[in-house]
Amino acid sequence: MQVSVAKNTTTNYLVMLIRFFQGLLVTCWMLYYLGDSGYGLWMLLWSFFGYAILVDFGVGIAGQKYTSHELFKRDIRHYNNIVSMIFTFHALMALLLLVGVIVASFYLEPLFNVHDPERLAYCRKCFFVFSLGTVALFPFSVLNEILIGLHRIYISNYILAAGRILELFGFLAILKCGGGLLEIISYEVVILFAERIAAGVFVVRLIPGFRIRMHLFDREVFHEVFGFSSGTYFISMARLLRVQTRNPIISKYCGLDSVGVFNLSGRLSDLCNQAIGQYNNNVRPVTAQLFHRGRFRMLRDFIVKSMQWNMFMCCLVVIPAIILRDEAIVALFKKEVTPLIHNLSLLSLIGAASWLAITQIPSSVLLMCEKHHLHAWTSMTEAVVVILLSILFLRSGRSLIWIEIISLCASMILFASVRFPVMLKIIHGKPLRDLFSIYVPALLASVPAVAVLLLCRKLLLGHVHNFLLCAVCGTSYAVVYIITAWQFLIGRTKKELWKRRVTIRVRKYLKKG
Repeated sequence: MQVSVAKNTTTNYLVMLIRFFQGLLVTCWMLYYLGDSGYGLWMLLWSFFGYAILVDFGVGIAGQKYTSHELFKRDIRHYNNIVSMIFTFHALMALLLLVGVIVASFYLEPLFNVHDPERLAYCRKCFFVFSLGTVALFPFSVLNEILIGLHRIYISNYILAAGRILELFGFLAILKCGGGLLEIISYEVVILFAERIAAGVFVVRLIPGFRIRMHLFDREVFHEVFGFSSGTYFISMARLLRVQTRNPIISKYCGLDSVGVFNLSGRLSDLCNQAIGQYNNNVRPVTAQLFHRGRFRMLRDFIVKSMQWNMFMCCLVVIPAIILRDEAIVALFKKEVTPLIHNLSLLSLIGAASWLAITQIPSSVLLMCEKHHLHAWTSMTEAVVVILLSILFLRSGRSLIWIEIISLCASMILFASVRFPVMLKIIHGKPLRDLFSIYVPALLASVPAVAVLLLCRKLLLGHVHNFLLCAVCGTSYAVVYIITAWQFLIGRTKKELWKRRVTIRVRKYLKKG
């Protein structure tokens, strides 16, 4: 299990880097060859179908849960029925999406704000090719959930990485040969189909007897799948509501300029989320498997170590981001830092740290350990309260800062009153001991590193470019923090084990040499 978690996490970071550079290059190429309108249409099409998650209704993650329970080893027929029902439900939702596509096609002129008949006809072709391809692929999303449930996230990542690399070279070839957005979209659909086929091949090889078919609903399987999925759907909806309603609320009461300021202030926290959160894909499938097997001691150790890892990464990434946030914003976004941006970015980074180090893993435990309904109702209540209080405070003329404060307070209250106590009950943990082991050592290890960072910042501020200042100070902090974390976070037994492994590998390398 440790090997698969390490491979999953490593390949998550690999895919993150590939997607970052691929997205950067594709954006530059599209803007150069297709112009603002072509790139705008490409992004608009992707944004439309990003909302396809709303018709998943949380059913997809049920495939991950029952795969993690290794149901296919005990009753392959029942497992196939569950996966087939998920596939059938997604196929029906794909038909619903198809109806939406047909209806939307009659309103493309005002939607795209394109009035030239020839240009509109071309946009309609692009819309239909992209839409039909996306709709046809939607039922097969369960294959990726199965790979996650099998703890084979790294296989999904290999497929995704290969797809993004092929996509990159294919886009360049098409654009160099004079192709347009329609050819780009057609090639993208082919790549996505190839990714689904590859995922299906691996699933069939990993699960002997796996079969997927159109399966009419029967009461037992329906109750089993949708009893879990209903809670998952409400959790997803709650998070979507909290995130997606912020911009409209700010726009209504504070104007579009405030929307821009608020989102700019959150860009650093978004980058920190991407840098830290790659490990957390492992938590759900491993938690579901250990809970189902009744291995609560192993579950407790895994959850505590996972939260320790998140806390370690938060201290490694978020603390220097907080201290260097003004210089980082100027260096990355070429934007003057006002007092509002200064304070908003601080609260946004604290909120990101609280989500990663406090909220995310307990939420995964509740979801996969038969407490999904409790988690769903508390999450929806939290979302509604945050939205209502945000409207109330902004309507009364309060600062944007209150949006972040309200959200942070709501998360902390829920953690202390519901999520952490229930999680401890599930994993048979001890509150004071676990809280201390999760949070205190990482914070203590960061103290010397913070001192070095502040000293470097004081010496370099005003003498070098902001980007160089962030690079030097951040690297100094990371080196000192890793050294001190070795002393605070790693026990004597593990130190000896790692030293022994390194010594053995060095000796093997020297012998080969």
